[in-house]
Amino acid sequence: MPRVLKGLIPAPHTPFHADGRLNLAAVQLQADLYRESGVASVFLGGTTGEWASLAVDERQALLERWLEVAGGDMTIAAHVGHHCQNDAIALATHARKAGAHAISVMAPSYFKPASVRDVVEFCRPIAQAAEPLPFYYYHIPSMTGVRLSAADVLHEARFRIPTLKGLKFSDSDPLELQRSIAIDDGAFDVFLGCDEGLLAGYLFGITGSIGATYSFTAPHFERMRKAFVAGDVALARSLQLQAALMVKTLGDFGFLAASKAVMKLIGVDCGPLRSPIASLSDSETRALAQKLAAYDVFARPLAR
Repeated sequence: MPRVLKGLIPAPHTPFHADGRLNLAAVQLQADLYRESGVASVFLGGTTGEWASLAVDERQALLERWLEVAGGDMTIAAHVGHHCQNDAIALATHARKAGAHAISVMAPSYFKPASVRDVVEFCRPIAQAAEPLPFYYYHIPSMTGVRLSAADVLHEARFRIPTLKGLKFSDSDPLELQRSIAIDDGAFDVFLGCDEGLLAGYLFGITGSIGATYSFTAPHFERMRKAFVAGDVALARSLQLQAALMVKTLGDFGFLAASKAVMKLIGVDCGPLRSPIASLSDSETRALAQKLAAYDVFARPLAR
C-alpha cells in the first residue's frame, strides 16, 4: 500500500535557472533543507510550484528528480491537475509509473465545472489512471474560481473514486472546512492549505497541513503544534501570530515572489519566477529581509 501524507507538508517552489530553464540540481538543496527541518512529506507541483507555467514534460522531469532525491524516507505527492483532462491523465499515469506516493487534482479554471458532479467526473479518470495511488482533491477557489462545496465534492466522490483519500483545503471558510472533516465521521484526511490559520485547523481536527511557508518555517510550526498538544494555548497562539504576521508581510510584497526570495535568503536559491509573475528586485528583497527580521520563525537565519 503506498505511503500517505501526514504532518506539515511543504509545497516546494520549482527551481529555475536565470534563463528560465528548470534547475533540477537545486532540488537536492530543497530536500536537504526539508530533512534538516524534520519534514517527511512533500506536495509537489501545486500553486507554489507554478504548475500552470510548466510544460507536461517539465512537470514529469521535476517529479522524477524529487523521487530521486527523496530516497526511502520522504513521501512525494504529485499535483497532476491540468486544464486538459487528457494531459492530467498522462501526468497521473506517469506519477504512478515513476513511483509517486499519491496524486492530487484541482478543478480546471478556464472552462469551469458547473456542478459538483462535473468536478467528480473530471477527476475520476485521472484518479483511475494512477490507481492504486491515494487521490486527494485540491480545493483552492481563490485560484480556480470554482467555489463549489469541497465537502459536497468529497461526499459525491467517495462513491465514484475508489482511491479517494482526502482533501487539500486551501480556503478560509471555517464552516466548509468543518463539514469536510466531519464526512463519514472523519473518514477522509483533510489537509489545511492556510498556514496563517493552522492553529484553528488543529482545533477543528485537520489531519495536517500543506503550505508554501513550511519550506522555510517547519520547525516553528512544529513548536506550535507541540504547544497546542501540550495544552499551552498561550504559547501556541503567540507562535501562530508570529507566523501569521510573517505571512502578511510576504503578501505585502507579493506572496509567491516573496516566498521564493526567502528561499534564497536562507541559502536555497530557487531562481526567478516565470512570466507573468515578476520576481522581486534586489532592493525589494533587501526591504523584505528587513521586514522579516522582526519574526523569529525561520528554519535558518536570513542572509543580511
